[in-house]
Amino acid sequence: MLDQNTDRSWWMIGAVIIGALIIGLAKVAFPQVFQLVITFFKNMIPTALG
Repeated sequence: MLDQNTDRSWWMIGAVIIGALIIGLAKVAFPQVFQLVITFFKNMIPTALG
């Protein structure tokens, strides 16, 4: 039972690291597109809350 939880933890850690790498590579490879997406989401947050 404990080994299943450990396996899940390693998969979760791996998924977080891969996700961070993808975001980092997107920011380096396409800085204008990345900034456009960030700006879009920043503008949507006050609209959704207000």
